[in-house]
Amino acid sequence: MRIRIPILGFLVWTVFVWVGRIRNIVSDDDLSGGAMAWRLGAAVLFVMLALAVFVVGRQGERISVALLGVLVVWTIGWWSIRGVGILLDGNHEIGFKVVHTVLMIVSIGLAMWAWARRDG
Repeated sequence: MRIRIPILGFLVWTVFVWVGRIRNIVSDDDLSGGAMAWRLGAAVLFVMLALAVFVVGRQGERISVALLGVLVVWTIGWWSIRGVGILLDGNHEIGFKVVHTVLMIVSIGLAMWAWARRDG
């Protein structure tokens, strides 16, 4: 699989969003133990999958299509559950909801675009 612009855009966006999330998690003094661990685990998984797609995809291996598929499904699934949960949660302010809605729409849109362009 060649790393085409839509795929590269999706990978760069994913790393950008989730490295920022990792930074927010480790700087949040209110998080510890299990709360921090599962958040870090999810964020690191996003980054690792994106990097794996890039590295394997540059080598032209077929497994990169499978890895891209995992990242696409993980992205759409994550945002479909977590993003909608944020929207419905009355504990979040409107600004938080707007930011996460934009992150959700862009992430899902780029995931779908990358998947549609995986073969050229």
